[in-house]
Amino acid sequence: MDEGIIFRMSAYSVQGGRKYMEDVVDIRIEYEPTQSPSPGEDDPKSQGHGGQGKTESEPTKQTENETHDQNVAAESAPVSAMWVESLSEEDSGNNSAPVSEEKVAGQAVDARRSVAFFAVFDGHGGREAAHFARENLWELLKRQRGFWSKDHSEVCAALKKGFIACHHAMWKELPEWPKTITGLPSTSGTTASVIVIRGVHMYVAHVGDSAVVVGVQENDSDIRLQALEITQDHKPELPKEKQRIERLGGSVMKKSGVNRVVWKRPRLTHNGPVRRSTVIDQIPFLAVARSLGDLWSYDFYSGEFVVSPEPDTTVMTLDPKRHRYIILGSDGLWNMMPPNNAVNMCSSHDKMVGPKGMSCACRLGCTALLFWKQRMLRADNTTVIVLALQVRGDPPIPMHQDEVIVDMSTGMDHVPFPGTTYNTCQVPQVSARASLHPPCERLWQLMTNSKNVAFLKLTDLCVCVCVCVCVCVCVCVCVCVCVCVCVCVCFISLVKSPFSGYISPARVRRAASCSRCSVVY
Repeated sequence: MDEGIIFRMSAYSVQGGRKYMEDVVDIRIEYEPTQSPSPGEDDPKSQGHGGQGKTESEPTKQTENETHDQNVAAESAPVSAMWVESLSEEDSGNNSAPVSEEKVAGQAVDARRSVAFFAVFDGHGGREAAHFARENLWELLKRQRGFWSKDHSEVCAALKKGFIACHHAMWKELPEWPKTITGLPSTSGTTASVIVIRGVHMYVAHVGDSAVVVGVQENDSDIRLQALEITQDHKPELPKEKQRIERLGGSVMKKSGVNRVVWKRPRLTHNGPVRRSTVIDQIPFLAVARSLGDLWSYDFYSGEFVVSPEPDTTVMTLDPKRHRYIILGSDGLWNMMPPNNAVNMCSSHDKMVGPKGMSCACRLGCTALLFWKQRMLRADNTTVIVLALQVRGDPPIPMHQDEVIVDMSTGMDHVPFPGTTYNTCQVPQVSARASLHPPCERLWQLMTNSKNVAFLKLTDLCVCVCVCVCVCVCVCVCVCVCVCVCVCVCFISLVKSPFSGYISPARVRRAASCSRCSVVY
């Protein structure tokens, strides 16, 4: 059995000002079953398309049965810790505590092996697709034939089948989702970037533009890390994606300088069946070529979705001596920060910031938000998950705020480094209204407590010093303006006094002249 890796995990998310968009995170750590599921356990949702030959009542009935099956599977699954975090305003406080270790009767559990699942869903057109993927994708992946196999090709095939099964299950839920303002079916969709870690192997599957980046250090003498981009954004302008879209009868058009997949729909004023004479509107709609949801893109002639749910998959063997960081982030991060800058910011952050400081994920997220603000743009939703790999046997790096440490060979309850301070096994608390300047509040809390003065961070001090300098400069400018105004008022009062009347230039010359030498000054 491969020796599992050890890593520190932190997560951060903030909902920006974009309407009808929401980022959702799913983090789960479970014990891996010793026996693969039987071939008959493939999820029925993955068999065919849910929208053909179905009545309105039939999908609802099947959905109830499938939901019951999922609940039964979730209750019987061996669990070490399960975290599901919703980063919305109404769900931000509903963090589920980790479930204690259980051994289910009738199913053997390998107590020395865990599997970790990390996912970022960047929703668009509504929150329904992102929330559905968060609740169902992991369970659907585990049910696919070959997911627990040791053959990498079978695992990748299972990941693809799980994504497609989740997509088809959304079709059955579409009647329950709220309609658009114009009364059309929901246009909700979501990107999905998934990391599954088993032993020393990392499986990556993704659709959309939420990227996965690995920070690589080839030599110990290298000061800067190199960013290895594991995923490639599914943009409509890519030749491969554009050819696929056009082959299925779709098209790509530019809107405001951005290439988008075209939504072909009958004009809103049209009533009745669609005929050849029906006027079809072509609307540049979506800026990604693959996603989960976006059921509006189904083409009835080809029987496929123009916006494909099939993910790209990658397998990578992790070496903690070379691979230092794994960053999973939404486009709100990568649109503002190049991958090389992100991995090196994590590296320098761990070296500079002391214990109980800001986590790497929080640092990346706040920096991205600051860049959005500096460019005077409406900030996009920004979500970051950072895994900092540690070499087994090396001294541990001090834990930051909202971080947990995971040993994949023994699970969550094992402490690999005696004497190390650990945070609680909970998903980091994140808020939908994150402040752009958290160091100021944290500095005040630390200064009011003498025990925490030693933990003042250099970054916090720099920010506060800059704020103080700016305030002093503003005060000085205001004082100078007031002095100038007073001088001007005094001068005017001297030139034109209510007691002496108007002082003409001749009177000034006579007053300044010398009576003896008749010299005028």
